[in-house]
Amino acid sequence: MRKLLRRPSPAMIVACLALLLALGGTSVAAVSQLARNSVGTPQLRNSAVTNVKVRNNAINSAKVAPRSLLRSDFAAGQLPAGPVGPQGPAGPAGAAGPAGPAGVIGAITVRTASVSVPTGNSRRIARNCDGNERAISAGARWSTDDTANNVSLSSLEPQLNPQNQVVGFLAWGRNSSLESRTLFVDVLCYTP
Repeated sequence: MRKLLRRPSPAMIVACLALLLALGGTSVAAVSQLARNSVGTPQLRNSAVTNVKVRNNAINSAKVAPRSLLRSDFAAGQLPAGPVGPQGPAGPAGAAGPAGPAGVIGAITVRTASVSVPTGNSRRIARNCDGNERAISAGARWSTDDTANNVSLSSLEPQLNPQNQVVGFLAWGRNSSLESRTLFVDVLCYTP
């Protein structure tokens, strides 16, 4: 007796097709492993390899072509500074600026000090300006104008404050006359 082959049902056909596709997909994936060194520059798109895809320390100086990096390829402070170059030529002179205000000196006050100098002796006498005044100049004198009285002035020295500003003067004189005389120092002071 002869058996007739029955036609497969649509469900059977769909099931067979699904089985073939499933088996064919895994076999394609298994076969599609790339051979070592088979991917090069022509196979890569621009910007396809990013920092995240590169293993740490995978790129070293042996893998970088000499003189291929630019200053912009390095972070700030990584490259040492080069030697200082020669000074360039002087530029043109600029325009003159406006004149500043004229300086003003307040009223000038004479500050005086004196000391009695016995005959045959010498003395020093100092006079400083008051408060925040500054000294412009000074002079020293004796109580007599007679130069035959053998009185002399040996020095007149400026007195400085800690800021190196003149704030007074010191006079030194010798009395070789036969009478006591008075030595005066007069300091011209002003308020800045």
